[in-house]
Amino acid sequence: MTALKATTGRVALVTGAARGIGLSIARRFAADGVVVAIADLNEDFGRKAAAEISASGGKAHFIRADLSVTGGAARMVGDVVALAGRIDVLINNARAGNRRALLDESEENWDVALDVGLKAAFFAAQAAIPEMAKLGGGCIVNIASVAATLATHESPAYHVSKAGLLQLTRYLAVAAGPQQVRVNCVMPGFIVQEDHRPRFESAANEAYRKTAEFYQPMGQIGAEADVAELVSFLCSSSAHYISGACLPLDGGASIQEQFGLLMRWPGTGGAKQGP
Repeated sequence: MTALKATTGRVALVTGAARGIGLSIARRFAADGVVVAIADLNEDFGRKAAAEISASGGKAHFIRADLSVTGGAARMVGDVVALAGRIDVLINNARAGNRRALLDESEENWDVALDVGLKAAFFAAQAAIPEMAKLGGGCIVNIASVAATLATHESPAYHVSKAGLLQLTRYLAVAAGPQQVRVNCVMPGFIVQEDHRPRFESAANEAYRKTAEFYQPMGQIGAEADVAELVSFLCSSSAHYISGACLPLDGGASIQEQFGLLMRWPGTGGAKQGP
């Protein structure tokens, strides 16, 4: 393997970074001069993502990682250290499994969702923290969801895996603090991924889009780049005293009082929107 050198001296490992939010985070780090290790099970999309970042002037390398198997997370971290000589940042973004309703959930789906979305996050951190300590410290960010604290009628395994990330974040922030490793968590709300934006903005989807926008206090829908910007900040020197934080990124949607929201619904005769 050819060693990679970051212009900033930093190396970031982003799991589940072949597409979506993970790729957006990888792009943001690369723009900051950080060498990015794109870890994913999808080799085709992963190599394409790394090539795209490299073609744009960044430095990225794809690492195939199966986080559903025993030892997969630790091997992934070892591969990054072997390739780049260090690891400064770990972003636990990967998830797996299907979103199923209560009576449709299966043990197989539950296991893969928890193995990839929660267990692997811990064992990746366990492997990365000693390497970060050698450098004088580092940063870990877990990508959870507002679904960690809110419930819907679907996807029990997804909800539980994301909720687990909140407590894992708090535990690691305390346990890894003496090694100067900061650990935080981002909880995205309604985020339209770029692959889905054409469908979201289509005329056929207008009713759904307007309902989604109504639910947002600012009338805005989040984007992948919003997550990437917050993650970049949390891993920067500007956030040097932030650790153990679990930050919602949803434009304030999850803190609304639901009856008040209902009263604003068009046609209910309730209070008008806005001040």
